Amino acid sequence: MKVTLIEPKTPFINIYSAYIKHLPLMGPIYLGTMLKNAGHDVVIYNENMKDIDWERIADSDVVGISIMTSTAPRGYEISRKVRELNPKAKVLIGGSHATFLPEEAAEYADNVVTGEAESVIIDLVEHGSSKKIIAGNPVENLDELPFPDFSLIHGLGKQKITPVSTSRGCPFDCTFCSVTAMFGRKYRYRSTDSVIKELSRMKHRQIFFYDDNFDANKSRTSELLQKMIHHKITPPWIAQTRASVSKDEEFVKLMSRSNCFQLCIGFESLNPDSLKKYNKKQTPEDIRNCIRVLHKYKIRVHGMFISDGYTDIYNKIGVDSLQLCVLVPLIGSKLYTAIKGSGRLITDRFPNDWKLFDGGHVVHWPDSLSPAEMQRQTIKSLGAYYSRANITKLFIRGKFLSFAIRLMGYNLLKKWKVQNKDYDKNLSRNKYINQTPGFLQGKP
Repeated sequence: MKVTLIEPKTPFINIYSAYIKHLPLMGPIYLGTMLKNAGHDVVIYNENMKDIDWERIADSDVVGISIMTSTAPRGYEISRKVRELNPKAKVLIGGSHATFLPEEAAEYADNVVTGEAESVIIDLVEHGSSKKIIAGNPVENLDELPFPDFSLIHGLGKQKITPVSTSRGCPFDCTFCSVTAMFGRKYRYRSTDSVIKELSRMKHRQIFFYDDNFDANKSRTSELLQKMIHHKITPPWIAQTRASVSKDEEFVKLMSRSNCFQLCIGFESLNPDSLKKYNKKQTPEDIRNCIRVLHKYKIRVHGMFISDGYTDIYNKIGVDSLQLCVLVPLIGSKLYTAIKGSGRLITDRFPNDWKLFDGGHVVHWPDSLSPAEMQRQTIKSLGAYYSRANITKLFIRGKFLSFAIRLMGYNLLKKWKVQNKDYDKNLSRNKYINQTPGFLQGKP
């Protein structure tokens, strides 16, 4: 069969916009690889990299679309266009948003797959199903998954960053996160030998470990890093961790020896009360110590924070790059349940408004500020960090990589403001939501 898989484009510019064309979702690639190995003709379109070839769509037997909440409106738009061009094609929709709102996704698909789709994808493509909504099962043995075939991605070109997934699940239960609802609280790991074998297939400019918490099991991660060193697979690499990674300095030394270039860390806040509310199980001192220790071993820190309003503290604590998001009630999280239940969402024209759930837009009434004020102060904080003054200082000091990253952030922020000027004006002009919680009236 002729199978086309699609990752819809992100709706708005953000701090990852310069990298996202190098960082595709792994789900479609695993599924595409499995289908190719089963003898099907597979192409993956990632709209953040290349436009969809609609001639291919018109001739496809199956079209699969993987959606997150912010990309759901675009995914549904693609589905409508597929049905117009090729009414005979079977349309499948999966991904995190479809997992949590399958009935909504089912309005745009022949079948919706919830959860992990690897266990059902081949049978569904080859034989179909009378069930509209099909539950995928967690992959218990991740070593059984094929090594991802990135050549299936149309227009990928030479990879600057190699995505690698070595685990699924997370035992932590942060109130704003939906990872545990999607993949469970039990960690599932690939064997280190399997990961090394995958890494050995080709040379890498840079590796990005996609795991939600790369250092969750330090003994297992240490074994992997030692084997990477032994097999001389030590290109610069990036991973996501918690602040607690720095509490084991020997482990940090090992990360540095294996050529860890940067860690992306969900610090979330320097406000103790906010950290408790998020159930982060860390303190502001843990965050400061983490940055200090990582810098001691020449590891850059990409600090990921949730906005508490305006602050210039990010310059003072020394993160090398900043990702500052407004608090988003992600579908599947405890936060979403609480916000929806209390009537604090300020937008309700779904599915179109799901595109605003990307971390750049205030979509609910915050605890401490009005929506408009939270939006304004968040942008002000980003502007203070990615300012001309800070960019100039870095250049004068000869820190050219940091200079380039800050300059990129400065330019992306300028573009974001232009792209979202109507949304910002609407928040500012709407007196009702600047006074009391309620629904946003008018067009976002």
